[in-house]
Amino acid sequence: MAQLTGVSCVWYGKFERGGAAQYSEEFLNRVSCALRLNEAERKLLFLHAVGWEPTSPVNCQETGITEGVRQLLELQPWPAYISDTAWDVIHQNRAFSEWFPDGVTGRNIAEEVFADGAGRRVQLLDWERDWAGPTLAQMRLAQARHPENARLGAVVDGILGTSACARRLWREHRVVEHAHGDRRKVLLPGQETPTTMEITMTSPLGNGELRLVSLVPVQPPEGSK
Repeated sequence: MAQLTGVSCVWYGKFERGGAAQYSEEFLNRVSCALRLNEAERKLLFLHAVGWEPTSPVNCQETGITEGVRQLLELQPWPAYISDTAWDVIHQNRAFSEWFPDGVTGRNIAEEVFADGAGRRVQLLDWERDWAGPTLAQMRLAQARHPENARLGAVVDGILGTSACARRLWREHRVVEHAHGDRRKVLLPGQETPTTMEITMTSPLGNGELRLVSLVPVQPPEGSK
């Protein structure tokens, strides 16, 4: 059951024993699907676990990335990728691969932000203010929303365990909901001046846990032709 619901055995054991915790609707829906509960049974599960009924219907069908979503990603001229709740990258387009020649699919985009830059062609400018700080602030809120997500917790612990800067930023207790609309600067290969790009984020209707993230240039580098 822990594997089916994407949590640790310790967390699921606590849930099964009736331990009090902030169980998310996402987790309870996964439990409902794994146990094949009908709608009345799902409502009862919610009432016992959190004291309120589910706010939306559940879809127990597999909702992975469809071929159409992959094509949509590939047709974009700017870098784009799809990640999950734990910031793990599920798919990236070719434009994004030019920024990360070693590839990030199957890896974690938050960990890449805190990596030493090996294998990265693009330079993230104002790194601490515009990249590291906001990433940790988003992850803090994500952990509050999904305390049962063992993978998310492992990513956060890994970053804090290897980066003194991350530990210092984490102690600031900053919280940010998302990066949609943020404008940040990057220095691309062969350029001497930075490019400003805007982060745009959407979610496939079939799976609200996924994020389609595009890095859209909104201002060409100064002096470009």
